[in-house]
Amino acid sequence: MSTPTPTPIVVDDDDSSHQGAVYNANCGKISSKPTGRLKSIVWQHFERKEINGVQKAVCNYCKNRLVARSTDGTRHLRDHMKVCVLRRQKVITDRRQKDITQYAMPLRTIKHDQGKTKSDAFCFDPNVTRKKIARMIIMHEYPLSVVDHEGFNDVLSSLQPLWKPVSRDEIKKEIMDIYEYERAKKVCALDCNQSRIAITTKMWTVENQSVGYMAVTAHFIDDSWTLQSHLLRFIPVSTPHTAEVVCDTLLHCLMDHNIDRKLSALIVDNCSYNEQMIQYLLLKLRKDDLIMHGQLFHIRCFVDTLNLIVKDGLSVISDAIAKIRDSVSFWSESSKRMEKFEEIAHLLGITSDRKLVLDCAASWNSTYLMISTALQYKSVFSLLEQHDGQYGCLPSEKDWELAHILEEKLKSLDDVTQLFSNVKYPTSNLFFLHVCEIRLSLDDWLSSSFDEIKKLGRSMIENFEKYWKDIHGILAVACVLDPRYKMKLIEYYFPMLFGGDFSFHVQRVHSLFKDLANEYQSKCQSSNVNSDLDSSSATLSEFCPYKKHAQFMLGFQDFIKAKQVQSELDSYLGENVLPLTEDFDILGWWKANMSRYPTLSKIARDILAIPVSTVGSGSAFSTSGGFVSPHHRKLDPNTLEALMCSQSWLRGYLGDLESTSFSGNATFFDEENDHEEYQEVCRES
Repeated sequence: MSTPTPTPIVVDDDDSSHQGAVYNANCGKISSKPTGRLKSIVWQHFERKEINGVQKAVCNYCKNRLVARSTDGTRHLRDHMKVCVLRRQKVITDRRQKDITQYAMPLRTIKHDQGKTKSDAFCFDPNVTRKKIARMIIMHEYPLSVVDHEGFNDVLSSLQPLWKPVSRDEIKKEIMDIYEYERAKKVCALDCNQSRIAITTKMWTVENQSVGYMAVTAHFIDDSWTLQSHLLRFIPVSTPHTAEVVCDTLLHCLMDHNIDRKLSALIVDNCSYNEQMIQYLLLKLRKDDLIMHGQLFHIRCFVDTLNLIVKDGLSVISDAIAKIRDSVSFWSESSKRMEKFEEIAHLLGITSDRKLVLDCAASWNSTYLMISTALQYKSVFSLLEQHDGQYGCLPSEKDWELAHILEEKLKSLDDVTQLFSNVKYPTSNLFFLHVCEIRLSLDDWLSSSFDEIKKLGRSMIENFEKYWKDIHGILAVACVLDPRYKMKLIEYYFPMLFGGDFSFHVQRVHSLFKDLANEYQSKCQSSNVNSDLDSSSATLSEFCPYKKHAQFMLGFQDFIKAKQVQSELDSYLGENVLPLTEDFDILGWWKANMSRYPTLSKIARDILAIPVSTVGSGSAFSTSGGFVSPHHRKLDPNTLEALMCSQSWLRGYLGDLESTSFSGNATFFDEENDHEEYQEVCRES
């Protein structure tokens, strides 16, 4: 006989302890197990109860009761949620509470030595946010008008409801505060630095303005033997840029940073006024404060000189390159011609991804790239000449042969220039080897079977000799300071460079190095003489009652110190050179050997910091000077300088080479530029 199904009995509503429960008549227990699974998310806002035998849905906010039978669905519950006033108020309250908790949200946990932990709370500070925005504008070259953009303020408001938009003047003030603070740090660092400082300068021009800018950069090795490079000023210079104007501007900058008596060298490009400017500057500086009384002070920028040498040389064979340039210009003139050119290249099985590129008059590297690319498509040009009657500038076979040889010759120069511009913080010892290789490679040009290549080689050698005469002394000293080379590399290359007279030039470098060591030792003695003179005189007077004899003894002490320097120099040069390794840390080596070579280490710290180039990687192949975008023309010069310098300093902290080498591809905008102008420049770039 089957057991009858128990009948559920609803507990009275007034019994709050068992409201909505079911009583099982057979077992006499109350069951809180729901009668069915509520899957809809609407039940997060309602509570299902059985009231007077009817299933009801009770609103969690207003406590209204709605039918909740299984056949009624949930649409009426959703409609109630939309119109429930108490629910809307609860949502608003929760959002506000969430925003408030964000203002004091624990961001990190700090663990103490005792093992205890403590949560550090975040508190919104609009002053900190303004400083962050100013740093953002400086670091990423955003226009100052970005603070007026609705989208920018929208994002900040979504992150922080308490955010209030700031004006350009407020942000400009923050930028100037950052500039002044960072500038004070740089001045202090330069003042505390014990080594000499090399200076590079580069002129920048502004379209349609009578003012240019001079970027002044300091290079030195700090007390931890780390090579530093910092932009000091981005100074407005009135035109015309005469030697006197540039000299006075630079001297004021040096004296303002208190480094006019700590200079090692000045590296400048080949502008017409720089030669005379150097002469004016040497007259205003104390010769005793300079290395070798200023003999090594003026250094020509090697990359700039190489650019001019190659550019002048290419002008000698301009006729031979003209047809290749005309051919590239013809087929890259329109997209339709380019499509036809690429179609023929595909039919001939040429898989190169390189596209035709027209050279630029200011960049010899672009001529090299144009020739190199055109040679890959030589067969394409020949075939197109047969199918297109308008194409009438096909290079002759001799032109192609000449272009092939020229490409090989320029490749070696291109590789060296890439090396000079791509190495982060290159020390001066790296350059001598490559400069010698360039000079020797030019001799090979003279043995070419083409008269045009010989003529080009003679022109480049003539210009190179002018540079080599001024630069090889300081480069040779830097090479000797490399314990992997010392005098051995000089003795290896000079016979190939100077022929039978090589011994004279080797001895000249050795004498220069010796004189440099003696000068450093002499200045080191004179710096200590004031502190040691009284004690030395007192000591000698005890042993030498006669004044004249005491003077002889003081001279004897100087003689001993000079012998010690000579012994230090002979010891360094007499030791075997170190094995050649690519990752050799020359600054680390001299830091570790300061006690063995106290005088030579001072020389190394000053000489190895001298760069041989004033240009960054972005303009390593260009003969045109720095160019300030026309969009800067309404920007206040003080603000522009603050932006340029601060960017260099802040990026330097992050290890960004371009900041420290100062590439200068800046796109800061003046106050009156709007968003459309900003987008237009972005498209142009």
